[in-house]
Amino acid sequence: MVYIKATGEKSAEMVTDQGAIYVTSNKGYNWRAAVQETVSATLNRTVSSGISGASYYTGTFNSVNRSPDGRYVAVSSRGNFYLTWEPGQAFWQPHNRAVARRIQNMGWRSDGGLWLLVRGGGLYLSKGTGITEDFEEVPVQSRGFGILDVGYRSEEEAWAAGGSGVLLRTTNGGKTWSRDKAADNIAANLYSVKFINDRKGFVLGNDGVLLRYLG
Repeated sequence: MVYIKATGEKSAEMVTDQGAIYVTSNKGYNWRAAVQETVSATLNRTVSSGISGASYYTGTFNSVNRSPDGRYVAVSSRGNFYLTWEPGQAFWQPHNRAVARRIQNMGWRSDGGLWLLVRGGGLYLSKGTGITEDFEEVPVQSRGFGILDVGYRSEEEAWAAGGSGVLLRTTNGGKTWSRDKAADNIAANLYSVKFINDRKGFVLGNDGVLLRYLG
């Protein structure tokens, strides 16, 4: 298992590193499969359609993120392509990466679009909303360190975290980013950004580092 999300008082969804999606509506007593085949089987069917890097798939996900409306985006363990899934689909949809460098992580913006991080510190945003393979790079001051995660507080405000205490903020939907110098002296890699709501957010780092959003 790589991801689990409570979607209601009695319901939840779970994703395994093999790409299986299970849903429950009775507090976990019973689980139902939401996809009909493994990711490996999907790639065997679609590799001839031109998914670059699919033949090197090792059978696991590097990261999985869920949108509020139930869509998923997952990055292959090597970072050479990504996959998406929407409620009602029988299997994952593979996509070629739109950038030269390998993908570090991907997730959803508050407006329904995608963000994409590449190894080495690059940040890309999809053009428009929804699932697409069309991305454009956004300049960021990462000081040469990799960016590991992005979390949206609202459609306009988001935070990005990375290696060696890198913490960036945007207030215009991701068009421009500025460094939060308050994190410059934190001797830790920051690797997860989560907002529970627009007033409560956290950044998790290694060695027990936990930052809380103060507004």
